[in-house]
Amino acid sequence: MRNLPLGVLRTFEAAARHESLTRAAGELALTDSAVSHQLRRLEEVLGYPLFHKAGRGVVLTDAGRVFAKTVSAALQDITNTALRLSEADQDGGRIGIACPPMFASGWLAKNLADFCQDHLAVECHIKLTENHRIHELVDADIGIVFGAGGWDDKWSAQLAHVSIMPVCSPTLFQRIGRRITSPLELRSAILLHWDDGAEWRRWLSEAGERDFGPYSSHLYCSDLGMAIDLAINGTGVALASDTLSGADVRSGTLLRPFSTAIDAFGGWYVVSTHAGLQRSGVRLFLRWLLARFGKDAAAWQIG
Repeated sequence: MRNLPLGVLRTFEAAARHESLTRAAGELALTDSAVSHQLRRLEEVLGYPLFHKAGRGVVLTDAGRVFAKTVSAALQDITNTALRLSEADQDGGRIGIACPPMFASGWLAKNLADFCQDHLAVECHIKLTENHRIHELVDADIGIVFGAGGWDDKWSAQLAHVSIMPVCSPTLFQRIGRRITSPLELRSAILLHWDDGAEWRRWLSEAGERDFGPYSSHLYCSDLGMAIDLAINGTGVALASDTLSGADVRSGTLLRPFSTAIDAFGGWYVVSTHAGLQRSGVRLFLRWLLARFGKDAAAWQIG
């Protein structure tokens, strides 16, 4: 692999993305023959074909598809790093980030250290705000909000669509004396709510339990983050998304006793003003946040 022509990888990525040598050539300001020559050279070095001809275009071979996925991700990482470093010496200044308490405790507090360590020039100010008011704020550069999207006066990007399922701590099983393996056994546990109980009724119905009456132990919170904290401490069982509970599930602090999930009818979005997008600190944070959720910042026109 010492002779792998690294300069050709961009040409390969474009051809793989377009499934067309002509479109790749147009994007890269090359001739069709130059693209074809570069790809043949790459295949010779690798020792296996990357494309098959298909009509006027090309399609990836199985090996080409695997290689394209890796090359695309690597080039995106290089681009993101180059953009980050290009602004590293600039005065990032202060940025205001507004989000509901549930997102602050469930995701931001568990991830923000990485951003702060990499961008010392950016001074983050976190403002906890009711979810429905976040897109209205005028004193925040960035807002993170749960909703359906579609704020005409704001730039926005979806971070994650949300579905929810039960989560609980292993200590809950110790407290009630057994594991919970069926929805019926939830009758011996406290159901934790952040609404009026509608989400649990929907989940139980989806799991085959139509009668909500026997589930008589309930604890109601005004914020989902509090319900998740109670679940972590073994108080009961909460309904939570992977966005807010995934880190605790991966660490073993929380468990998912059931695989049944229900749609939360919305998703997590990041919003900003168009003026805010002109600031380097805001762009740095947005690129970092989108990457954490597996999103391509370029697709959302983050310069």
